[in-house]
Amino acid sequence: MPKKIIKIAQKMQKQQNDPVIILANPQLGYNIGAVARVMANFDLYKLRLVNPRDGWLADETYSSASGASGILDHSGIFKNVSESISDLDCVYATTARRRDMIKEVLSPKSAAKDMRTRIKNGQKIGLLFGGEKSGLSNDELIYADTIITAPVNPEFASLNLAQAVCVIAYEFYSGITKGELGRVTESDKGRTEGLPLEKTRGANKNEFIRFIEFLEKTLDEKGFFHPVEKKNMMLNNIKAMFQRQNLTQKDIKILFGIFKHLKDE
Repeated sequence: MPKKIIKIAQKMQKQQNDPVIILANPQLGYNIGAVARVMANFDLYKLRLVNPRDGWLADETYSSASGASGILDHSGIFKNVSESISDLDCVYATTARRRDMIKEVLSPKSAAKDMRTRIKNGQKIGLLFGGEKSGLSNDELIYADTIITAPVNPEFASLNLAQAVCVIAYEFYSGITKGELGRVTESDKGRTEGLPLEKTRGANKNEFIRFIEFLEKTLDEKGFFHPVEKKNMMLNNIKAMFQRQNLTQKDIKILFGIFKHLKDE
């Protein structure tokens, strides 16, 4: 059994206090599988389906889940929204349309921050998404405490079901990580923002000065500085150009090698 499937099963057994993803009246098994995949991408494992279309658990559902089959196998099935949220403390619902309801409206980023605070205080949270055809009805939306609306093109505001889950799951997960980016495995420690310097370091001033001195001498020998009276200005421009690059120790060594090779030709 693939390691990622085993890890998903282990995380599901812990039943962490993370948001529950609730899909109301989903029509396509492919989309349900895609939602499961997105959930696993962002470390969410509790899926509930309200009145899914018959035959939703098909081969294409598992195929689109791409390894997150455990989420599908352990998803809860409910007849209506009220049953699916009965054990929750707070429900956020997603919609792009204005409704005749007075409810707090938050962006995905603000909602994610609010969710993290509520979870920290011990509350159980649900994220409610409507079906592909028409989204959530007013009768379903009435159970939500807060509405989440994403900033999208107003002329094309409807998101695919899995895309909608992805936007909010990403915002939630990005706020609880320690800055790691990308894949993290036994052989790959992942990445963080900024210049990766695991195998080198930023060049210090002494290394930079030695390189510039070597470069100046080489250019002098090649008659580069012409006319001579403009040498200082030209050299300062060259120094500024290389300074802007935030050179590493490895960069300096490579540049030395390049110019030495050109000098010896």
